[in-house]
Amino acid sequence: MAPISMWMLEYGRCLDQPLGCVFYGQWNAGSRAFSYSYAYLETAGHRVLVDIGHDTHDSNRELNDQNNIVDYHTPDEVLGKIDVRPEDIDTVILTHAHYDHAGATGRFPNAKFYLQRRELEESRAALAASPMFDSLIGALDPHDVEALGALADEGRLVLLDGAVHDLLPGISIRTAWDTHTPGGQYVVATDDDGLNWVVTGDAMYSYENAEGIGQSGEYVNIGFGGGSGWAGIQLIDEMVKTAVDTNRLVIVHEPETYARHPSARGSDNLAVAELLLAPGTPSRLERASA
Repeated sequence: MAPISMWMLEYGRCLDQPLGCVFYGQWNAGSRAFSYSYAYLETAGHRVLVDIGHDTHDSNRELNDQNNIVDYHTPDEVLGKIDVRPEDIDTVILTHAHYDHAGATGRFPNAKFYLQRRELEESRAALAASPMFDSLIGALDPHDVEALGALADEGRLVLLDGAVHDLLPGISIRTAWDTHTPGGQYVVATDDDGLNWVVTGDAMYSYENAEGIGQSGEYVNIGFGGGSGWAGIQLIDEMVKTAVDTNRLVIVHEPETYARHPSARGSDNLAVAELLLAPGTPSRLERASA
């Protein structure tokens, strides 16, 4: 447990994400808005990002456009809304290696990165097996995987071999293997009251993955992933039981987050949600609405 503050920061949007991607089995059910966001946390003097979004250089730009992402803004613009600079970030936890979560490593010169070793190794193996494995690597950018390898060689990327309790005060890492990606991970932030907030990565795209479509109460897996559907459902159950309250699931592709929590939307059409404030920490939403 620790005094933790946390925000979810939208850096881009897709206005017409197919529901077959969001929910397994909903192949012809239409589309909905889809956020592209990352989570920012402050704890014990550390400034932490869980995932970092993508860049708009070269192949990242191609993937941005292929996925109909609009209103993209760079990390300096997005973090600036809450008075943070990319160079202030000392810790980055990457849930997985997909471009929209790990594509902007070059924007954070002072950060130490954390990723599961299995995720990097399996990403390399899948890329090496192209084109046979191309159905599994649609969101992998080879340049991002190369950049991650270079960071590991420099000692700036720590490759983990499983869960880590209290990586930083109040922040732990748990594995999400064989679900959305082979070696994914997620983050549990435990606040001063002992409540858990779960940053899910892409184990969920919507609250409805946990609450059921139309609030049916039936777990439904995401529609886009290369792992086991059974493992994905088990992981959703694990996350729900860890968070207890589904409102404490931090789902970075879920625009409903900005309705369920205090938030502000700026003139750039992008939103900031203020999820958790440590005692004595002032709100930053007024600045974010500019």
